[in-house]
Amino acid sequence: MPTRPAVSATVAFGGAVGAVVRYEIWHWRDSPKWLLINTFGINVVGCLLLGATLGYLSGRNATLTRAAATGLACGFTTFSFYALQGITHDGAWKSVLYIVATPVVAVLALAAGALVTRPAPR
Repeated sequence: MPTRPAVSATVAFGGAVGAVVRYEIWHWRDSPKWLLINTFGINVVGCLLLGATLGYLSGRNATLTRAAATGLACGFTTFSFYALQGITHDGAWKSVLYIVATPVVAVLALAAGALVTRPAPR
């Protein structure tokens, strides 16, 4: 069983990698329109990958792998920044659509990832 500092270090490393990847994706197309699209995609893909990983690891003793996946997904996804973008973006209807659609689609993606990768009951 890994020690708490080892688990924390693994989460921190995953979070750092996720944050760098998110930053690079944001700058592929550096405009307000693409920033919202990129953020939406990052949140959905990050939730899907986290759900798939946690579903796959369900019932397995993989503390460090689970910690790395959680750190990576949480560093990669941007829900705190999503809220700020939603209320500060020009265009009220785009903001409303963005604020409503992102959590709905992201939660569905998380559930889909977990369902697809969860081991079959024995």
